Amino acid sequence: MTNTFKKVGQEQERVPGILSLATAGALTTVLLWGGSSMATKLGTGTIDGSTLGILRVIVAGPCALLVIIFMGLRLPWHPGSRIYFSIITFSGMALAPIIFTLGVELTTAGHAVVASSSTSIFTGLTEAIALRKWPRLRWWIGTLVAFVGALILISESLGLSNTDATWQGDILCLLGAFFGSIAFYFGSRLSKQYGATSITLWSVFFASILLLPVLLLTETSASLLKLNIMNWAVVFYLAAGASVIATITWYYALSRGGIGRMAVWQFALPIVGIFLATIVLDEQITLALIASVAVILSGIALVQHR
Repeated sequence: MTNTFKKVGQEQERVPGILSLATAGALTTVLLWGGSSMATKLGTGTIDGSTLGILRVIVAGPCALLVIIFMGLRLPWHPGSRIYFSIITFSGMALAPIIFTLGVELTTAGHAVVASSSTSIFTGLTEAIALRKWPRLRWWIGTLVAFVGALILISESLGLSNTDATWQGDILCLLGAFFGSIAFYFGSRLSKQYGATSITLWSVFFASILLLPVLLLTETSASLLKLNIMNWAVVFYLAAGASVIATITWYYALSRGGIGRMAVWQFALPIVGIFLATIVLDEQITLALIASVAVILSGIALVQHR
């Protein structure tokens, strides 16, 4: 037991510092995912949540295939990786986006951002269960501090008591974050062998094939032709930005920087979301908002500190 603990400790010591490519990848993901809740909310205003969730996955498929062909990426389908890849495809690329989109339709963008932030907790716990080791006390403290900061941020800026929010929507958003975190853990493991780009693009491609029959059974060509430019802009943002690019950079960050340390960057999502809301909706930056940002960054620093 002692040797195992030392080995884990040695691995953590070799993890890149906060100023690293892994951190850059995490920040890229945060920027792209930070606006996804608001974009999804805008989309569900005129598109059914299930349709939007399915479309974002299907539209990402052809884009992924073009990059796969251009880069000559190998399919991560070998003994020892097939189960992991199947989990990533079904849980992270097919199921999670649809569930999360349905949740956003039933709740507020603020609640959805909080749910997105909780992904880091699920990812860290998934790693702990898989490796049979309990996260260190500093991880728990940093996670708790960051989560408190996220709650303060959302409650002050968007209002956790907003009547537009429902407990059904909140649970769906949390379920989406949970299924996504499972895929993130296995994706970070396979990324070390196949690369983050290969894992992401192939899983997106197969997820789009998986959901195509569902779209054909539930939607008609006439209903899809009614979608306007804004609708398709939201779909492409969620497909290319949130589903493909952000996932590639996230897998890279997790595989290079360590799951426990990188996953906490999820708590920076509300920061991006609030500032986007300030720009788009003319919301004021208050003292409480600044204090909340400081609390969130403090929690991130606690986990990142070696």
